[in-house]
Parts: sequence; C-alpha cells; structure tokens
Amino acid sequence: MAKDLADYQAEAIANGYTHNFGFDERSTPSNIENKLRIVEYVSFDSGTDPGDDVTMYLIESTSGLKGYLILSDSFHADPRKVAFIDALLSR
Repeated sequence: MAKDLADYQAEAIANGYTHNFGFDERSTPSNIENKLRIVEYVSFDSGTDPGDDVTMYLIESTSGLKGYLILSDSFHADPRKVAFIDALLSR
C-alpha cells in the first residue's frame, strides 16, 4: 500500500493507469462519462493543512484507456473536475 500520493501515483502508472484525465484552461466538459468508470479511489490527508488533502481516482474506459484524476479535497477544487467525478460516481 502506498504511503503517500506520489507512491500511489507511481504504482498506478506502473499498472497501466498512464492517462491524466486532468483539465486545463481549454478543457470543457464532454459527454464521455458514459464510456468511463471509476475503478478505485484513495484519499490522502496530510494531517496539517486541509488545503493539502487530495483524492486520486483511477479511471478506465470501455476502449481500454486507463488513467487517473487527482482532485483537491478543499475549497480550491476545480469545479469541472468535481462535476466530472460526480457524473462518474452517479452512474
């Protein structure tokens, strides 16, 4: 079991979860949620600063693409990422 986010991310990448489902300033929500599923997620709490808490989601597509999304667990969370994860979790 990974002891921190960096270890967990390295393990995920070693297991084929190489695609970063992150968003940038040009990203817009798409209608791909129906082709994806969350396989696993793990939250990391640094214990000192709530702004450092994150959750990493492992995601697979019906086409075989495997990747991850890292989401802040604080008020700094990107609303597009939150909506994306909410859509996957609500299926």
